Amino acid sequence: MKKLPLFSILILTFAFQNATAQLDKLAVKFNTGMSFSKPGDDLGEVADKGKAMQLFASLEASYHLNYAKNTKFGIKGAAVLGQDWANFLAADRSTELKVGVTSAKLRVYPLSYNGHIDDGLEQLLPGDLPLMVQIPVYIGIYSVFNSLHFDYGVGAGKILETAYVDEVNFQDATVKRTMKYFGWGFQPQIFQSDSEKWSCNAVFDFGKYSWKNANGGTSSFKSNHVGFGVQYNF
Repeated sequence: MKKLPLFSILILTFAFQNATAQLDKLAVKFNTGMSFSKPGDDLGEVADKGKAMQLFASLEASYHLNYAKNTKFGIKGAAVLGQDWANFLAADRSTELKVGVTSAKLRVYPLSYNGHIDDGLEQLLPGDLPLMVQIPVYIGIYSVFNSLHFDYGVGAGKILETAYVDEVNFQDATVKRTMKYFGWGFQPQIFQSDSEKWSCNAVFDFGKYSWKNANGGTSSFKSNHVGFGVQYNF
């Protein structure tokens, strides 16, 4: 639990140490929207989906590194702090689980461009293709460009089990678990200002939290996000 936040701090420290000379490679992004969760492993044996839509929010600080000196294409690394909520119902519908997870993640964008997105797309999009081939190729490149990312992290989870049916006499119980997270997704850019300082993006993220139970088994739940974000480029 302590290692990943330390890595995140190191990334941020490295980024800000280079800020005076490479300020234009730093960016901060805020994402929010709806989360859709499904229980799995041991948890999936005793619980089903609950309230379908829950909120999520995340704050990301990123740093872009060019592949070479003569190009603006490169890789972008980021440290992400997030908050996820999930809701599940016991199989017999007598109780519900209210889950809140505070997470720290490392994120990598393998194809990033440090400039206006239109300039980068002009260099990537192939020409002279048949229309029926051109459309899916353009959609594929646009979906990946400055968008495709992979996440790895940890979360501090709090799980509250409480009565779901008023007639049930149930004493609330709370457990805390340290969770692992792995995910990936797309955050395609949908707007960028002429100054290149501000941009907006959609969010389509797919991830999974997992943890060890007290009995040694494994529980998990999928956490998929749909939303939007706003980014500021220094």
